[in-house]
Amino acid sequence: MRQGITLILLLGLVAGAAAAGEGTPTLPHGFSGGVTIGGSPAPVGTVITATIGGTECGSFQTTETGEYGNPGRSVGDRLLVKATADQSGETITFYVDGVAAQETSVFAIGGGTVLDLSIPGSGGSGNTDNTGGSDNTGGSGNTGGTGSTGNTVTARESAAPTAAPEVQTGQASLATSASGEVLETVAVRTAGGTGTVTIPEGTTALDAGGNPLGEVTCREVAPAEVPAAPPGTTVAVALNCGPAGATFDPPVVLTYTLSAEEWAEIGSATPKVIWYNPGTGKWQEIPATVDPAARTITAEVAHFSIYALAWTVPATTAEAQQTGSPGTPTPTGGEPPWPFIGIGAVILIGATIGGFVYLRKKD
Repeated sequence: MRQGITLILLLGLVAGAAAAGEGTPTLPHGFSGGVTIGGSPAPVGTVITATIGGTECGSFQTTETGEYGNPGRSVGDRLLVKATADQSGETITFYVDGVAAQETSVFAIGGGTVLDLSIPGSGGSGNTDNTGGSDNTGGSGNTGGTGSTGNTVTARESAAPTAAPEVQTGQASLATSASGEVLETVAVRTAGGTGTVTIPEGTTALDAGGNPLGEVTCREVAPAEVPAAPPGTTVAVALNCGPAGATFDPPVVLTYTLSAEEWAEIGSATPKVIWYNPGTGKWQEIPATVDPAARTITAEVAHFSIYALAWTVPATTAEAQQTGSPGTPTPTGGEPPWPFIGIGAVILIGATIGGFVYLRKKD
């Protein structure tokens, strides 16, 4: 009997430690896909690093040109992002040789995602400082960083024009050299003036076929034509920057300028810039700089697509919408309730041992 009671107490301590420890162990989220630097496949030895909230949570060194990981091989052949259960749904920022990629993702327990990563320039400096910035001296001459403590981050600096360019509306011709280098800074804005794209002098601008880019366009997308946004995300203004597939090295500047009334609609939320990836059919967040005083949101883009100014509904509001009433959680079908399973197992084992002891005494 004493041995049985001791065993029950030990099992109880183990279950309690698991329930009250640093968090229930979770399966990592595996990533793989293509990786390019300045439009070219990344070389063997390129280091891919993943961070959540400024903390490194996984890294991978490429063994094949232009690829990181392989979904068809073992889990060990992928970039494994390891986090806790309470970090599920948080944004993952990726660095390619220390330079923040345009693409991001969200952590999902046990997930498996094929995500192509890309950075401008001809390579990073190999400095993976994930706590605030990355220094890219490999081709675009950009210095700066991408913060990782929230949606408001500082984008890398592009080559600034020496004089304010004449702003065109809707469309503008682009004077380039035979190699695609922009000879004169060009700025194009939407008809309403909300969005502006600036292509600085010295930028290498190429179309989808790799030829020098001859013109740029910028128009506002009608709400009915905007792809569905992620749950809880409000899209304020979507811009279609063209031609689609155009690339820029270093990145060009995309600026949203809001009126006082439009800025007031954001409220306490933090605005962000997201772009629609037609290959995956999903929106992806990119680094942006928010200036409340000027009511502007600025981002650097290395290619043209649909870009949207958006913000996420605060967690408390989203939770209330899901549950129907504040403070009443709704089961989401997430990870199993391990503490309750552990307690149930202890009770079952205790009952079995008790029955065994009882039968022995009866005999």
